[in-house]
Amino acid sequence: TNNKVYSAGTGDSTVTVIDGAADSVLATVGAGDYHYPGALCYNPENNKVYCANGSNSSNNVTVIDGARDSVLATVPAGDEPIAVCYNPTDNKVYCANNSGSVTVLDGATNSVLATVEAGDGPFALCYNPTNNKVYCSNTDDSTVTVIDGATNSVLATVTTGMYPSDLCYNPTNNKVYCASWFGGSVAVIDGTTNCVLRSIGVGNEPCAFAWNPRQNRVYVANYGSSCISVMRDSGGGIEEDLESQAANLKPVATVVHGVLFLPDMGGEGRIGNGSLLDIAGRKVADLHAGANDVSGLAPGVYFMREAQAQAQAQAIRKVVLAE
Repeated sequence: TNNKVYSAGTGDSTVTVIDGAADSVLATVGAGDYHYPGALCYNPENNKVYCANGSNSSNNVTVIDGARDSVLATVPAGDEPIAVCYNPTDNKVYCANNSGSVTVLDGATNSVLATVEAGDGPFALCYNPTNNKVYCSNTDDSTVTVIDGATNSVLATVTTGMYPSDLCYNPTNNKVYCASWFGGSVAVIDGTTNCVLRSIGVGNEPCAFAWNPRQNRVYVANYGSSCISVMRDSGGGIEEDLESQAANLKPVATVVHGVLFLPDMGGEGRIGNGSLLDIAGRKVADLHAGANDVSGLAPGVYFMREAQAQAQAQAIRKVVLAE
């Protein structure tokens, strides 16, 4: 919204605000005590930034005004808050506490709505916009707690590999990926049923994810093996043949100004309609063949998911809405 970047400084109990255009420091905002501000997340509805302060003397979340770079509130959380996550459907912020709970904050009022019991040693959070669920990985009991975004209740406790660390959501196939640090594997959880579909062996100490929407692949960094594992989701229908795939991988990023035009490609299994998703995987518009008015959407990067797309790499396309 304001083209800013936020960096939590664990060495000096501050959050540094950086100008995205000028690459200069705009402000330094105090957060937490004893050098432990850590995880950050953003609330676009209210233009707020949340910083989890993990020190035992803090145990709170600092709420920062995105426009003025000032502290709006300091909200109590559980012991040693370690991760934060935003739910755009209900305008809530979740804070995972190492003491075994998740604090739910109201995005508008900065008040605590609920404290949800999780497993032992919560570590990471991610959000599923398709089913309005929040996932919390629990390192000490090798589980993932699934929380209902509407009711703040626990829907399921899913057993994963040893010491589950980072999480990643794939909106194309509605799946959650959970890295097992000590297990050297990634558990794939179905977003609808909360069941583990399979466990994929990767390198040693997997710890960080990235999702590639264009080819529907998930990447995990293996700290202990100094390598990256690339996981192909066969359910996402990625064409495996490299020659055929290379022919399809033409530049598909589209820059539009107010109107997105889609050609009718009927009869080929791919037609010029579908959905437009924002960067978090939320559907922001239904698309159809011909001219689509997208002038009401904020400028930025979006992804177009084609309806009735066959199994091929261009089922997801990048769209840049310019001012």
